[in-house]
Amino acid sequence: MEEETGMQDSSGIRESTGLQESVETDALGAPRSVEGRRGPGWKGWVLSILVSIVLWLCALVVGTVARAEGSPRPVGYYVDASLSGYPSLASMRQRITMKQNEAIRAGALDDPKGWVAITNVPIRTWSFREEDMTGKEIGFSQMIPYPGKRAHAVRIVEKEKEQAEFDLAEMRNMLRADVKMAYAELSTVRAQTEVVRQVRAVLDQVVQISTEMFAVGKGRQPDVLRGQVEFQKMREMLLMLENREKVLSIRLNTIAALPPEEPVPALDNLAEFFPGYNVEDLRAIYRSERPARQAVQARIEKGTLGVLHAEHEYKPDFEVSTSYMQRDAMPDGTKRPDMFSAMVSMTLPIWKKEKIEPGIRAMVAEREMAIRDGETLDAEAANAIGGSLASLSNFAAVAKLYRTTLIPQGEQSVQSNLEAYQVGKIDFPMLMDSLVAVLNFRKEYIGMVGEMHATKARLEAAVGRELDGVAPIPGEMAPRKTKNSNGEGR
Repeated sequence: MEEETGMQDSSGIRESTGLQESVETDALGAPRSVEGRRGPGWKGWVLSILVSIVLWLCALVVGTVARAEGSPRPVGYYVDASLSGYPSLASMRQRITMKQNEAIRAGALDDPKGWVAITNVPIRTWSFREEDMTGKEIGFSQMIPYPGKRAHAVRIVEKEKEQAEFDLAEMRNMLRADVKMAYAELSTVRAQTEVVRQVRAVLDQVVQISTEMFAVGKGRQPDVLRGQVEFQKMREMLLMLENREKVLSIRLNTIAALPPEEPVPALDNLAEFFPGYNVEDLRAIYRSERPARQAVQARIEKGTLGVLHAEHEYKPDFEVSTSYMQRDAMPDGTKRPDMFSAMVSMTLPIWKKEKIEPGIRAMVAEREMAIRDGETLDAEAANAIGGSLASLSNFAAVAKLYRTTLIPQGEQSVQSNLEAYQVGKIDFPMLMDSLVAVLNFRKEYIGMVGEMHATKARLEAAVGRELDGVAPIPGEMAPRKTKNSNGEGR
């Protein structure tokens, strides 16, 4: 941070006053009155500072406070970078691929069984020709589930895949909101930092005025000391804001999948907007488009299929097997015909209380749990929508109050108090109070606008997509077109 001192030290005063004499100082470092300062030069110097202060206040009114050079980087840049490169999204895509392949496997039959055997060999002679039932056998068997079981298994995994897709969309939805909130907070902190710098520069000039007036016998030493204290307090404020800016820059880069230490260029100025949202419309958008709600619906449908699948355990599964047995000729040379066998066996679902019924109850509980989670999500979304709308209305009203009333009146008060202080009609504390009040009004206004944008991002996360159609404050630019949870244009 560029060091700003702007203070009169104990060795003298600036040469720009036009005075050639040295200045005596007291034990606290404040200049004492010197005869040479009673000349006409100091009044012109004070007048020039007053003119510069008034010009700066006019610049604040029309919004021409200096900003960082270069074209600002919009929030869409960071949103797109995050949605294309954030690692968790790639992980969820792999989960979708996994479920897609699991659905294919769920519909496949179990591997068939095959065997090779020798049957009915007498252990006395170990001869394949002595007994008619002696032979060499080869066989195969295949387990076939009861009709409907495979279809249910496939549909259950397909619902898990569908849930994973909605979870991916919800991650994108929440990630976009996080990026917007970090962007809004960083832009707010930068704007507040700029305002503090500007007010601090003005305060530096005010302190110079009080020092000059004290030097010519028109002011008081406590006024000079208070001005110096307020000047250093604003330095502390700047240090805190600049540290906050560094932290937010790292956070914005991190959630945007960019190098954390990469410098963040100039950002868009945040403007007021009219929160013209209807609560019923937002709730309808939530019910139809919120990915988290759709994921819960997929869980409920999966639970219903799970109950049906568990109830099918009452049905038997079948196993079809075939075998071919080759027999050797009799001891007298007579040939024996080979033999073919086929068999159908089935499972016997008799362990109902120990196996089947607990499985059904488990699936019913899983479905009920998904239903309750859906009700919880609906309640939380209704609270988030209602709370965000109330906060937006409040922030908009307070921001308008600052912009139209408090800030203009505060700046007029500063101009009036500067003129009154020059002629000795008011004391220095009143001048300082008016200047600090303007600073606080400016910071609070910027903070309110930033909160409006952060709250709008939270509202978008609650309903499940970006919101468009917001009416800007007269004189402001209309918001850009929006995208849905998947990043597609609406």
